[in-house]
Amino acid sequence: MVRTNEPVRAARLPQRRAGSPGADRLKGFVALLAILAIVGGVPYILLRFFGTPWPDKMPTSSMLFDELSIRTVLGIIAFFIWVAWLHFVVCLIAEAVAEIRGHGLSPRIPFGGGSQTIARRLIGTVVLIAAGAGVSLPVASAVTTAGPAAPTSVSARHESSTSQFRQTEAASKILAGNQKTTTGVRTNHDHHGQVIKYTEVRPPQGRNYDCLWDIAERYLGEGRRYKEIYDLNKNKLQPDGRRLTNPDLIMPGWQVRLPSDAKGPGVHTVRVSIDDRTGKTTVSTKTTTETRTAVKPTVKAKTETKTGGKTETGAPTRYSEQGIEPGSSVVIGTSQSDPGAKNVKPGEPSVSVEPHVPGTGQSAQGEPAGGGIQVPEATPVATDDGGISLQQAGIYGFGAALLAAGLALALKRRRGWAQGPGPKAAGHRQTEVGLRLASDVPTAQFVDNALRKLGADMTQQQRPMPKVVAALVTDRALTLVLDPYEAQPEPPGPWQAIAEGTRWTLRRAYGPTGEVNAPAPYPTLVTVGQNADGATVLIDLDTANGIVSFGGVTNASRDVVGSLAVELATNLWSEGAHISMVGFGDDLSSLAPSRLSYWIRLDDAMGEVARRTEAQVQACQRRNVDSVADARMSHPDAALWGSEIIFVSAPPSPEEQDQLNRLAADAQRSIAVVVVGDVINSPWRFVVDEKNQAVCRLLGLEVDAHSVNPEQFADLVALFDAAEVDARDKRRAEQDMPAYEFSTTDLSQPAPVEVDLLGPVEVDARGVIDDGRVSLSTEIIAFLASQDYGVHPNVLAGAIWPRGISEELRDAALEHTRRWVGVDAMYADESGRWMLNRSVVRVDWDVFRTLAKQATMVDDPRGPLSTALSLVHGPAWSNLPGGRYSWLAASGIERRMAEAVVDAALRLAEASLSHNDGNLARTALQTGLSFSPASEELWRATLRLASHFGTTADVTNVAGQMYAALTKHGAPRGPEAETDALVDELLPGYHRPAQVA
Repeated sequence: MVRTNEPVRAARLPQRRAGSPGADRLKGFVALLAILAIVGGVPYILLRFFGTPWPDKMPTSSMLFDELSIRTVLGIIAFFIWVAWLHFVVCLIAEAVAEIRGHGLSPRIPFGGGSQTIARRLIGTVVLIAAGAGVSLPVASAVTTAGPAAPTSVSARHESSTSQFRQTEAASKILAGNQKTTTGVRTNHDHHGQVIKYTEVRPPQGRNYDCLWDIAERYLGEGRRYKEIYDLNKNKLQPDGRRLTNPDLIMPGWQVRLPSDAKGPGVHTVRVSIDDRTGKTTVSTKTTTETRTAVKPTVKAKTETKTGGKTETGAPTRYSEQGIEPGSSVVIGTSQSDPGAKNVKPGEPSVSVEPHVPGTGQSAQGEPAGGGIQVPEATPVATDDGGISLQQAGIYGFGAALLAAGLALALKRRRGWAQGPGPKAAGHRQTEVGLRLASDVPTAQFVDNALRKLGADMTQQQRPMPKVVAALVTDRALTLVLDPYEAQPEPPGPWQAIAEGTRWTLRRAYGPTGEVNAPAPYPTLVTVGQNADGATVLIDLDTANGIVSFGGVTNASRDVVGSLAVELATNLWSEGAHISMVGFGDDLSSLAPSRLSYWIRLDDAMGEVARRTEAQVQACQRRNVDSVADARMSHPDAALWGSEIIFVSAPPSPEEQDQLNRLAADAQRSIAVVVVGDVINSPWRFVVDEKNQAVCRLLGLEVDAHSVNPEQFADLVALFDAAEVDARDKRRAEQDMPAYEFSTTDLSQPAPVEVDLLGPVEVDARGVIDDGRVSLSTEIIAFLASQDYGVHPNVLAGAIWPRGISEELRDAALEHTRRWVGVDAMYADESGRWMLNRSVVRVDWDVFRTLAKQATMVDDPRGPLSTALSLVHGPAWSNLPGGRYSWLAASGIERRMAEAVVDAALRLAEASLSHNDGNLARTALQTGLSFSPASEELWRATLRLASHFGTTADVTNVAGQMYAALTKHGAPRGPEAETDALVDELLPGYHRPAQVA
């Protein structure tokens, strides 16, 4: 570090002994009166007795030789008084502007001297009027640490009326970054021995303001080293949205970076050492005094600190620090420090596999760890396939795949049985196209099922769930970052414990292959953004045990917080969660009517949340469990244990902050709080800049944050409103005959090329194609199969590559696809329109429509309809790869397929019942429900069928299956009145399960 012996000029604001707020206000009012008297009184007196400073008439040369009169002398004196007054007013304006803009000392006014000094003192004294009311607000929660001579044993009280040590965070420091990149964590040293040290600026005590000189004296032992601190923090965005541009002015609550040799009470330290040869990251922790941390206490719990034999209690909090330098024990987010997410295979010496589950011998690529299910390795997509990367498609932020996936699935649920867009959605197609491009539903389902399976396995083995701080999602793995300050159990296979047990990782190839029917263990896990390595970073809001604040640029912070609210209201693993938005202007209730509510007053929202979570407190006491997190797994009930997340549009008052922190710290209430704006006593404080880059120094985390701006909010709300109208419209569109009609004899022999659309998309072709091109070519074939008469190449390119592609790459992709299916199966006609040769390519959707039409022309439609429904092999358009098939938003084929399959199932069931064939009727309805599980028409028919042929137990079983399916796949508005009325008629007194969105 460089030291300087130059004398310091204007290094500090005026220092005075702390006075009472009343005296400060009185001095401020006196200074204000003095300013008003000078600015207004002086010109009044001069105008009243001496007139204007300029002469009444133009001067002549004779006036220079005339005798001076008393009036002339007084006029000359008055003129200079006017000049002095104007100069003083300019000084006042300069000082006031500097005070308002927060730029510290104002520029020096020429010939200012004493005038500018007096003006500065007057303006500074006037500020005391606001200091008594405004500056005192952060005093209760800002950092007020003792000097270097402070004792190591201190007293901590959570009171806003005394000067004390703030209980700062001593846990969960998360680092993102490696030796090859500096975009992860901003550190003093970007290579060997990375270290971050920072402190928080103290609040003012009367006229005694904290400054860089004092900070340098406290932590560096030399006030003249303030320039080093200024260089480290120059132009850095602070939590309140301002930047340090003047070394003479810093604000209370700012987080100031310190040189690496800083030490003393109140210094926060994150230190990481990286070994370049192995890529192994080690974290060292340094503390100077003992830290006592209470982990998520109950309402009645207290945090105790001993001081000289006395024990004092304060409000419950998770993180406590009394003059320490806490280190970091958690590392996340890089290919170097996260080997399990990229390149580690089970069986390697550095990877520990859960011992109680035996392995399968020598592990190899694609082999499961600890008895997992073997899944082939995913083949990377060819670089020239022209697909859209998730980063490019991230319209809600860089790689906002999980956020968009939740919205896409919520939109599908809103449409209910129809599944696809209807006529009302025509005006919002571009919004849905962008949404489908950004979403990655398979990854969202992988994360959801992996977490549910983990919870089920841990509960079955009677082991507690680990405390998760954050999670990383890559294309290869899911990694959980655990709280290093809690003892964690061993993970079940195929999860692997890495980084000395502080992280658990699950490779995607070993994830659950089907849906997992178990509670979601981490309902407040939400995506923040993407780190430097392209991994999606999620944080668990419940782990903060207090307010999570997003400060910095207000508009950007509000957009980022809006994305958190949207994701929590729509994602798969936040079942039962309820979001309360306080003070926001955008009404998002259309996105999730049963999970979103709006409030004007924070008190009303807190009262309602406390009332709803009172049932959780009572249930925990009845079941003798310590926390909702434990009860959620041992006593599953999504409606009871649903999380409450409060989003506040501006920092609350100190009293409201205390209430929110107490609610969030109560382990027997599942409550999380997110605030737009800086909250100084918040456990996790994020700073968001103009480029939506979010930094949390307490977690050592830096990401490109997701965001949803007001225009996107409006587009999404309009799209969901249109989907609601389409879902209520039960009219069926006329099904057209396909361009090529099939006969029954055509189905007796396999076709050269078969395309299945009535379920997961599959193409059975005869040619050879690179594995990396299969996904793109399958989409091209599916798009052509949905078009009866071919499409122009420009239309095809706009559908498959909505963000554009060159003609050369387009033609190359089409040629690869054509060679795969055969040159006679796919061709371009004379006009250039690409199409499939239906005499060579058999599309199950064409066959289905042909048979459905034939069934209307015969007396007994059971044969054609049975053959048609036999083509259905699962939910349509499921398991689509992320960032593809966005053309479904405009084609309408999803809705047409659902209409056709539901109608065919109902017609076949009705025809079967007319011939007293209950088995065929039941098979027809079950096939229809496998394709459209949210169709209440099919469910009502199934209920009537069970009532006709079965017993009361059969009807009860069908009703239970129906309500479970509607809860998972149906619209959030709940079952239709006709459905509930039928259940009441067939099963009087039936107890319906609680609706969980």
